[in-house]
Amino acid sequence: MALPHERYLDHSAETRLITTPPKPGLRLVVVIPCHDEPDLPGALRHLTKCDPPLGQAEIIVIINASANHLESVHEQNRQSLGQAQDWLESRGDHWLPIHLLHLPDLPSRHAGVGLARKLGMDEALRRLADVGQAEEGLILCFDADCRCTTNYFTGIESHFAERPNCPGASLHFEHPLGQEEMEQMGFGAPGQALGQAGFDGIAAYELHLRYHVRVQKWIGFPYAFQTIGSAMAVRAWAYVKQGGMNRRHAGEDFYFLQKISWLGPISELSTVTVFPSPRLSGRVPFGTGKAVGDYIESGQQTTYPLQAYRDVEWLIVQANPLWESGRFSEPPPDSLGRFFGEEFIESVAPEIRQNSTGPESYRKRFFRWFNAFRLMKYLNFSRDKIYGAIPVETAARALLNEMGVAAENENTAELLRRYRQLDRAQRY
Repeated sequence: MALPHERYLDHSAETRLITTPPKPGLRLVVVIPCHDEPDLPGALRHLTKCDPPLGQAEIIVIINASANHLESVHEQNRQSLGQAQDWLESRGDHWLPIHLLHLPDLPSRHAGVGLARKLGMDEALRRLADVGQAEEGLILCFDADCRCTTNYFTGIESHFAERPNCPGASLHFEHPLGQEEMEQMGFGAPGQALGQAGFDGIAAYELHLRYHVRVQKWIGFPYAFQTIGSAMAVRAWAYVKQGGMNRRHAGEDFYFLQKISWLGPISELSTVTVFPSPRLSGRVPFGTGKAVGDYIESGQQTTYPLQAYRDVEWLIVQANPLWESGRFSEPPPDSLGRFFGEEFIESVAPEIRQNSTGPESYRKRFFRWFNAFRLMKYLNFSRDKIYGAIPVETAARALLNEMGVAAENENTAELLRRYRQLDRAQRY
């Protein structure tokens, strides 16, 4: 009988992309999608300066596009490939093998970051399987416009070694907040083109991301972790069990880590830091690049008000009454009542209850239903129909005050640094 990873590869990844056999001690594979990226050699040089781990590591770069992409994209991809090849030839022998895969004709319907990650991660699984590491091997996600701390490999390796049952991890990340920081990290021209408004925008957007996850921790929501595609890692067995990476054009990281979290809690690795580029981008309908562009136009980053999350906290407390009686113990807040409608009590809650064996089983099933995706749908509904959006600085201060951390006159960057400190300390 075929093993799970063999069945997965036979079904989802029939074609071997790299013919060079992996080194026998391979344990970690970094996958980097590269589409219209001007700084691929910079990212690779940075990774090769990291401390080598105990197990063997390697990098797979998926330089990708479809026939429908502009010629300028294909030209940049060819330049990135040529520059990376020239650099690899000049560096000589090194402990970190790098494989450059140029895939310029991906199917137009599916071409995008999700498919690029999937192709690279599938190949990473195949190479780990070649050396008997289809269970415990690690697949790491990075991006071609990122930098990292020098303990990137060693920190991830030791983190998973100390957590044998952990299916995946979300790594700490920090965007550079000024040109000087970018130069110190080895970034080039994109920061100069960004301008101060762009740096202000990335600070506000990162504050929004951190506030959003921090308030989830505060209310006890079970999926409270960052989902940044360039800052995540999974075990090979978890990758297989949850069906691999999806092919979404955007948000692939959010959906992927959500599924991995169903196998066990996603751990947060705060001792390793990834530094994504704060550049403008219009390639996807949401995310960092879009948020920076919107900020430059509007001068403001909004977020969800604290009350919307307090309503979810009420819902979390209702898990036991829902198990015991199939009903809320009291009328729900207007935001949740309108979002759920009558269908929840009439059909959703009874179905969850019918398929549960006890309060813990019910709670698990309930939050499989009210997961991170449904939370986002609710937050968008409550923003649009009930509470409205508020400036992220207002919300971030309100949460800190709620936590007993005095916050009055801090500006956006100062608030962000406060939240970063909380995240690094993993203070909940």
